[in-house]
Amino acid sequence: MAKRALLIGVNKYQVPGADLRGCVNDVKNLNAALIELYDFKKSDITALTDGAATQKAMKAGIKRLVSDSKKGDVAVLHYSGHGSNVPDDNDDESDGRDETLCPTDLDWEDPFRDDWLRVTLDKLKPGVSFTVIMDCCHSGTNTRAILPPDAPVKERYLPSPWGLVAAESGRQSRGVVTSELRRSPRNARKKKDIVKAELPEVLITGCRDNQTSADAFIGGDYNGALTYSLVEAIRNAKGKLTYRDLHDRAAEVLKKKKFDQVPQLEGQSAQFDRPLFSQV
Repeated sequence: MAKRALLIGVNKYQVPGADLRGCVNDVKNLNAALIELYDFKKSDITALTDGAATQKAMKAGIKRLVSDSKKGDVAVLHYSGHGSNVPDDNDDESDGRDETLCPTDLDWEDPFRDDWLRVTLDKLKPGVSFTVIMDCCHSGTNTRAILPPDAPVKERYLPSPWGLVAAESGRQSRGVVTSELRRSPRNARKKKDIVKAELPEVLITGCRDNQTSADAFIGGDYNGALTYSLVEAIRNAKGKLTYRDLHDRAAEVLKKKKFDQVPQLEGQSAQFDRPLFSQV
């Protein structure tokens, strides 16, 4: 059995006013937890932060993580940074929008679409334990403005030029942004936060569709609220958690810290009660 992880954290953006503060700390904190509690070796973990987290490097790292993982292996993909959405380019979204990740060299004319991520993850070999953690916003429906650097909480949602035009003109985007990354029915996500979906991976996301993920000063330093709550839950349990346990305990941490966001857990139901970061 091999263990591999790709941890991505972007604080520094080439888009003016878009910088975050807790994403690199998220990478450091999860990295330490994987080594101390789940027997990952330093050589098992690749970290891409700030200037190294280009779209080219992120895609190459994800493709390598997927292709190198074989039956019986354990793999973790973690992204901490901005999320956004752009006009759909292949008519596979009912609302006409694609969700995106935001690398440090974000290019609105060549965005990192969720479609690419879905196609890549669908190439996973059977028998791989693959966990995806997305500490970013999805729909971003709660915010349209980039907050100042000293704001106590910054949302991990970056309005695209098209989103800003829609907001400033008073014309909102049609419908609600849907995601190729998530395959769960939208109505199911409205009713519960642990949702069955036919995914080859287990997916943990930072918030509901109508919420945003927070980047804030927590525990004496800047962190992402989701990653902070996950790592605290893991450490409090000394690593002995199922995916369902992790979701429930992380939700408790977020509520205790007075964050409104509720983490989401999606995947095949048989995976929810499996020990965290364990073999299938």
